[in-house]
Amino acid sequence: MRQPVEAANLSYPGEWTETQRLIQARAQEWEKGRESAARLLNSELSRFLLETKVRDGDKMVGLLITDRYGALVAASSEPDHYFLSQEPWWEALQSGGLDRVYVSGVIPGQEGSFRTPEETIDIAVPILDDHQHAIIGAIKASYRFDSLFAMIKEIRIGQTGHAMLFDAAGEPLVCPILPRRAHRIPSQLMAKIVSSDPGWEIAEDDGHGATDTVVGYAPVTGLNLPDTSWHVFVRQQPEETYAPIRDQLRNLALIGVVMLGLLWAMGRYVAARIARPIQVLKTGVEAISQGTYDGPLDIRTGDEFEELAVAVHRMADRLQASRGELETLNAELTHRVEEKTAEITRQMRKLELSERLATLGKVASGIAHEINNPLGIILNRIECMEAEAAQTQVPDDVSRDLVAIRTQAERISRVTRSILTFSRGTVSTLKPLDVNCVARTCVAMAGERVATLSVRIESHLSPELAPAMGDRDRLETVLLNLINNAIDAVVGFTNQGLVTLRTERLTVEGEDWVRISVSDNGPGVPSTILDRIFDPFFTTKPAGQGTGLGLFLSYGIVSDHRGRIEVRNESSGAAFDVYLPAVGCGAPAHEGVPWGLQEKF
Repeated sequence: MRQPVEAANLSYPGEWTETQRLIQARAQEWEKGRESAARLLNSELSRFLLETKVRDGDKMVGLLITDRYGALVAASSEPDHYFLSQEPWWEALQSGGLDRVYVSGVIPGQEGSFRTPEETIDIAVPILDDHQHAIIGAIKASYRFDSLFAMIKEIRIGQTGHAMLFDAAGEPLVCPILPRRAHRIPSQLMAKIVSSDPGWEIAEDDGHGATDTVVGYAPVTGLNLPDTSWHVFVRQQPEETYAPIRDQLRNLALIGVVMLGLLWAMGRYVAARIARPIQVLKTGVEAISQGTYDGPLDIRTGDEFEELAVAVHRMADRLQASRGELETLNAELTHRVEEKTAEITRQMRKLELSERLATLGKVASGIAHEINNPLGIILNRIECMEAEAAQTQVPDDVSRDLVAIRTQAERISRVTRSILTFSRGTVSTLKPLDVNCVARTCVAMAGERVATLSVRIESHLSPELAPAMGDRDRLETVLLNLINNAIDAVVGFTNQGLVTLRTERLTVEGEDWVRISVSDNGPGVPSTILDRIFDPFFTTKPAGQGTGLGLFLSYGIVSDHRGRIEVRNESSGAAFDVYLPAVGCGAPAHEGVPWGLQEKF
């Protein structure tokens, strides 16, 4: 069905107004004469729908298929009109998901799409594109209500019991005994029938002339009817319902009298000869069922009880061996299933992320190129203005402003180069850096943001910190990302927000490292997302406030520096630790070697 529907969709012009005009013209042509209807009904798809309807027998009234605008594409017989986008089933499919199935309530005669005199019910599903991502059309089938639900009339419970179907208003839809309008079910019982809870009870009046009747009722689930709900009601004549009970009571009374006599005669013998072995066997079987059986049963009667005890003991040994094998196999199977599931999940995530990152790289490269053009003009004009300022006596604050503007413009230039580096997957040039100097710069830049907030930034920089190999601009990007995330975490959580930046020198397994820690007194990171926090496009911020790329890019930058970044929760708030090898520590980096961001994916 998909190919004819896609062909119908491609026949429309691109503009919506032109599409509307074309649909109106086709609808008018449909209403005027029979030629367009005959041409549509004689199409190959319409003949296929007609064959499907014939194979389904008398239950089906008709089938039709529409394109994505609700215009008719094919039908098993001529419907009442051409454009169907205003019908409830079409609107329900458009507002629902891709897997939405529409089931209507009972449609009175002469009101359906095919204007049949019988009551009908419509079932519609969307037609999806080849990738299962978008709705390109819909197919609707109209069924005769009585024929479709004839199976309810065939339900019999014994000789006198039967089933009925009601709607939410308490109106009978199907009953094999009485006409619809002849039912007089009490309101108290009807309220229970149309409720959302299933149940059984004894009805004083079942609406069919019987009293003290066993009745049952339950809602029909899984249909998602748009306007109403259906409920099943079953009943049976009380004489037939209680007849087996009366017979059983009579038989039990007779058997009870006989058994009392036999039990009295056998009581003494049973107590001496049979009761104890049975009790021992019972205890042993219960131990087997609970998994606590640990030895043979102590029965030495020399008869069948002793043989039974030996057989139970052998059975217990075999059950224990089988249970052990099953537990081993189950654990191995569970482990394999978990491994395969995890592997499939990882591969799917890798595929999805690689596609999104490729797109992001192209966009980032284009943005960087677009920024570089006006930025070059800005830097050129600033140099000219500084040259003019050097020749003329300008105020000191103007000179400082020019220096600040040039510094930030050069920083923008370096950031765009970093974006191009990320999009092309190239390696940055690493130089010995004073990490404390980078930290002070980042604290100063972040201080402008927190000036109007109730947040303090404290820095504790180690004076004995060794230099580290790095790219200053990219490391500033990492620290600013971490500091800004910490500020976002404490704003709104506490009135006395505190962000702390620390640097220190560590020795791990004989190697020197520089650690930079950014901590806060916010709510911390939930344990459920700790393993996903560095994933691309993952963010906990509201829509429009975060892209989910900050920590991911920071992870990649630190990895390119042959370092690592970790997150942990403290007693109050979260802490992010960046570890960088000190100068002279670790193997030298080589261009072209997969590392960090590239290795992660």
